[in-house]
Amino acid sequence: MTALFKDPGTIIVAIALGAAGALLVWPYSIGVDPVRYHAGALLLTAIAFWSTHKLPEHVTALILMLGAVLLAVSPPATAFSGFASGGTWLIFGGLVIGAAISESGLDKRMADAVLRRIKLGYGGIISALMILSFALAVVMPGTIPRILVLMPIALALAERMGFEQGSRGANGIAMAVGVGSFFPSWSLLPANLPVVVHIGAIETVYGIAPTYAEHFAIHFPVMGLLRGIVSGTVLYLLFRSHAATVRHEATPKPLDASGRRLAWLLAVTLGFWTTDFLHGVSPAWVGLAAAVILLLPWSGMLSKDAFKSKIDFGPVFYIAGILSIGAIMAGSGLDKWLAGYVIELLEPVKGRDAVNFASILGLGMVASLGMTAPGAPALTVPLAETLAEATGMPLLTVLMAEMTGQSLVLLPYAAPPAAVAIIVGGVKVSDAVKTMFLTTLAAIIVLTPLQYLYWQAIGMFD
Repeated sequence: MTALFKDPGTIIVAIALGAAGALLVWPYSIGVDPVRYHAGALLLTAIAFWSTHKLPEHVTALILMLGAVLLAVSPPATAFSGFASGGTWLIFGGLVIGAAISESGLDKRMADAVLRRIKLGYGGIISALMILSFALAVVMPGTIPRILVLMPIALALAERMGFEQGSRGANGIAMAVGVGSFFPSWSLLPANLPVVVHIGAIETVYGIAPTYAEHFAIHFPVMGLLRGIVSGTVLYLLFRSHAATVRHEATPKPLDASGRRLAWLLAVTLGFWTTDFLHGVSPAWVGLAAAVILLLPWSGMLSKDAFKSKIDFGPVFYIAGILSIGAIMAGSGLDKWLAGYVIELLEPVKGRDAVNFASILGLGMVASLGMTAPGAPALTVPLAETLAEATGMPLLTVLMAEMTGQSLVLLPYAAPPAAVAIIVGGVKVSDAVKTMFLTTLAAIIVLTPLQYLYWQAIGMFD
């Protein structure tokens, strides 16, 4: 028993469950409506389990949604509203598309096609992997699958340069895949789980959602392009090593008929995603349509047993749970209650856009550290309307500032893809912590002021 409580995660869960139990009984002792308190108990429990990973994320999500119904916090339509959100179905579509791409080998062909054409030194390897990680994000939803595709290629290149796995040079190359797959892709709507969750939460709580093109225009110039450059530069300076220049050698086989059909389907899907501002169809439904086509038995682009054996549906339930939190909080009044405390803490003043922008970034960062990047929108999105009223900033600007703050991940545990890069790439934890902390610190110092100025220029504060 003593050994059990030496684990910090267990201690956190025990404290959270104790506090949740108190919230369940306290309103009856003082004779007030228990709904808000019970919603708080559910939220506290979910945050504890999601942040410590003591239960699988999808199991915690199911406990949350079921608990909301059993405790009469929300009707079933509200408690399970995450399943009606486009964000959930965008994740589902992304899982199916990712499975088809991996099964066809199209992902590795893309990597080989880029890397075999260029002669690379250490800086070139870092740059090429950062660029390739972002390029793959355009067509392949899911950060972790992209890391799993690129990491073996990166490690093979590191070995040919004379770096053993776990060495300084190899760690830098491996982290280029992790950082390049995670940070710049925040500017692409379907390519990053926290972004999909955030947009889905906005849709669930407020009934609005930025288009693919609008999201790209808001985030790509600074937090996509420049963040990729800054992150790559920091990586090079941290891990710079002398090695022989190498050329990636690969002779890909010609695409078969099913591979060509898949390539065409991806091109059409990407075309609809990037032109959603013209046709008005949500990226979620475009992605779902592509998934349905892939799942048709006669499409020949995905094996018939893939739906059962090659697709992990845990993320679908996890995202549905996170997206349901916003509706549960709004229905119980917990969002307004929490927002009141946040307003007291931040003390926003209308007209002080720069200070308010920085405060909201800080809120997003703290939420990301507390709930991890995918879970943070469950807390921040429901507070946005009250923050918009208090700061005088447009609601969309507050929501996008929260997202920017959530992307400023200082430590690897808050970004699941970083943990995958550490494990698969054999990276020393100390090197991974140093990488995440310094790349994010550089982004805070250099890029957040530029993001503010850029948003001013495009009228985000008007």
